[in-house]
Formats: sequence, C-alpha cells, structure tokens
Amino acid sequence: MNLNADIVFDNLPPEMNAKMAGPKVLELTLCRPELYEGGGAPFEANRLYLVNSERVPQRAHAERGSVIVCIGDSPLLERYRKSCSVIVVERDASFYQVFNTLQRIFDGYDRWESELREAIDRNEDIRALLTCSEPVFGNPLFAIDEDFKILGASGGVVTPLVGRGQTDGKTLGVDVFDQFLELHDLSMYEREPLVLTLLDQTTLNYNLFESDAFRGCLTVLYEARPYRPSDKPLIEVLGKYLLAAMQQLAARAPEGIGSLRQAIQALVEERPLDSVERDVIAAANDGRCFVCARLKLSNQLEQLPLGFVRNAIEEAFPGGIVFEYHRNSVVAMLDVGESGGSGFRAAIEKGLEPFVNAMAMDVGVSSPYNDLLVAKSLFLQANHALDLGLLFDPAKRLYYFEDYALRELVMSSVQDMRLELLFPEGLRRLIEHDKDSSTSYIETLRVYLENNLSIAKTSSDLFVHRSTLMERLARIKRELGLNLDDPDVQLRLRILLKAMQSRTELRSAQERKQV
Repeated sequence: MNLNADIVFDNLPPEMNAKMAGPKVLELTLCRPELYEGGGAPFEANRLYLVNSERVPQRAHAERGSVIVCIGDSPLLERYRKSCSVIVVERDASFYQVFNTLQRIFDGYDRWESELREAIDRNEDIRALLTCSEPVFGNPLFAIDEDFKILGASGGVVTPLVGRGQTDGKTLGVDVFDQFLELHDLSMYEREPLVLTLLDQTTLNYNLFESDAFRGCLTVLYEARPYRPSDKPLIEVLGKYLLAAMQQLAARAPEGIGSLRQAIQALVEERPLDSVERDVIAAANDGRCFVCARLKLSNQLEQLPLGFVRNAIEEAFPGGIVFEYHRNSVVAMLDVGESGGSGFRAAIEKGLEPFVNAMAMDVGVSSPYNDLLVAKSLFLQANHALDLGLLFDPAKRLYYFEDYALRELVMSSVQDMRLELLFPEGLRRLIEHDKDSSTSYIETLRVYLENNLSIAKTSSDLFVHRSTLMERLARIKRELGLNLDDPDVQLRLRILLKAMQSRTELRSAQERKQV
C-alpha cells in the first residue's frame, strides 16, 4: 500500500524526535523506502529516500512528491525543503533502525489493506471492516447508510449515539438524532473528508457515494488520540472497501418485507395488484389488526431523509410496513394486534411519541381494520385526519380519524354547494335574529338538538332557568316553522349546524395562522 509523508511522519516513534518541513503531497503515492545512492542522483517523485546527513548531495534535483528522511540535520537540506518533504530524525539514531522502522510502517498498512480485502472476500459484515480499522485510526468508528441506519460500529464505540455491542441494522435513535446532526452537520454533497469539532467532540466524516448518489457516511470519533491530517486519505481507503461491503449487503438482503411494502404502496396509489402481491397481502393479514398513519415532516426537518423515518417507525412497530409518500411524509401501515379495539390508541401513542415530540411531526391515524386490502380507505382516513387536525387543532400533532369523522361527513355532504343554499327559511330567520340580539337562538337550538330535546339537560348546559328555556324554545320553533319531533328534520338541522360550527372554527384557525 502506498502512503504519504504525513503518514510516515505520524508513525515514527517519539524517541526519534522527528521534524518535518517542506511541501507535501496528500495523495497516497509514496512507495516503500530505499537507500539514497548518492553521486548527485535525483530525488524522484513518489519515492521515499533514507540518507545520512553526511551524504546529503549539494545540488541534486528533488521532484515534487519525493520524501527525504535524513538522520541528523544538515544545512544542505534547506534547499530541498523548498521542493519536497524533508523529515529529520535524531543524529544518533541507528541507520538500520530507522530503515527497519520505515519498513514496518509500510508493513502495517499493507496488513490493514489485506485484512480489508479478506473481509470483503469472506463476505464479512461491515463491523469487521471497522473493527480491523480501529487500530489504524487509534479511535472507534461507525458507519450509517443513506437512511441513517447503523451499518456497523467498531468494538470500541461507546457513545450516546452508538452503544457498545451489536448495533448493526439499527436505526439511529430518534431521541439522539438531533445530537447526531449537530455533531456531524452532514452535507450529502460534500465529497471530501470533513473534520468537525463541537464542544469536546471531534469527528472525521466521509460521505460515501455510488454513481453520484449518497449512500451513507463513515465516521471516526476522536476519543483516544487527536485528529491527524494523515487520517483523511486513510478514511478514503476504508470508504472504498465499505462501499463494496454495502453492495454485498444489498445483494443478500431479503425480499419479503420489500414485496409487502410494494404491494401496500400499490393499493394506496391505486395501482393493480398482481397475483403474487395479493398472496403476500393475504399472508400478512393472518387475523391481525392494522391502522394507517401518515406522518408529515415539519418545515425544519424537510431535508431529513425519509428513509430514516421509515426505518425508525418499522423498528418501533415490528411488523409495520412504511413507505415514502411525496417528498415530505411517510405512510405507515401499523400492526396493532389485539389492541385494535378501544386500546389501540395507547399502543399508537407510545410508539409514535418520539416522532411527534422529538421530531415535531404531524400524524393522522385511521381507524383500525383487519384487512390490508382496504389500505386505500385507511390511507384516506389518515389523510383526512391529518388535514382536518392541522386545520382545527394545529397544536395537537397527533390526530385520529375517529375524532374528525363527523366533521368530515358534514363537510363532505355540503362541499359541492354553498352552505346557505341548504338552509331552510326558518333557519335563516334565526340567523337574522342573532345578528341583533345578545341571546343566540342558533346556539340554543344546537344544544337542544345535541341533548336529544331534553329540557333539563339543555337548561343545565346553557345555565338558564327551565321556564326561560321553554319560552325561548317556543319562539325558536315558531320562527323555524319545522317539526322538531321529526327525526329527519332533526338530522338535517344537526348537519347544517355542525357545518356552520366547523366553518366558524376553520375561519378562526385561519385567522390565528395569519397572526
């Protein structure tokens, strides 16, 4: 394996008291050491020469990229420091000791690259690549994919982000995701190794690309020795092998979960299912109960990879199926098992709490159902819950269709016609009355109908005396001119009054939004 001047210098033992000066080449082009022959021979590019200070030539040509290791200093070295890298070690160092030390440095990196190759050949996991690389960087490492799923971590990683032990395949925790972004400030367009220091944590990060597509990030956590510039080209070497391991991993990935996800997505997007997809869905049903949830990213997190959200939800809900929907949300078909009755909300809230709170996502949730073939209807319920919840209760963030079903029914029933055109003449008269009166006939009528024509309950809810309510209802019935004992009349009026109430609430919500 070829090295560079920085790597050679950084690996020289402290007792040699080495000093380096002169222009450096960062690329790994430097060949193994050789003894300088003397006689004014040139110092050629990409070659490492060992020379004694008494044998430094007076005027030999030194090409850019050559490296001179000199035992003892010499005034003649000054001219070479202008064109190449010069490393000076203690004058009393043994010539053979220095040469063997240089050889051992190259041997060590050759062994490292051989271990990386063998790990790839044996189809070992990514953790093996990172563990054998930890001694090279003197610090722990970990890698994530484009969806912030942890591909692997070396044995020494112990941080709040990546704990010690088996972490492969786990998505970075939602609770520490903000911390990860703060530490790494990942730019998916940055192609050079990037050093970031925040508070007491320094990291070296290298984004991985395949055919110009971002595939993940490799990170060194500086917890033992400090960062060295020579780490940058080395992390690029490791990145090359890591990409090869990721390709092997993708080739071995099971297709089962992907097939079910594809089938559910086809139902939601109203694409026809083939026979295989129908069989996959039939097998997935198996007496289970599902709800559909649509999770929408906040504006602050619109750049967040949706794959990260998908993986995190599938870990929170084993057996759940999650896929990306448009550019700012995901759709999740969640298995709530036997909690599909009245208790399903507790299971949903527990699993989605990190997304709603830590990530400030808005979520619409359908009613539970036991057949995935109705995935489109469940999706529509979740979508309506999210839309109506954001309109009427923007502070809640978690919205259940059951809480908005009546409002959806009412708004859908009048959406193609102006609401006022559906009013009976008597209702218009009550509205006109309320414009110039401190007593609302409309509110009295609404409460009366909601209480199933109960005088006692209505009187209590409106805080008025029974006799006062009776007189007011007599005037309302006279102006209304309708038989309130007729169930159809009651239903029509309740729908219209609910629609009026929803329209008022919607206007108030829009006004608050504009403030």
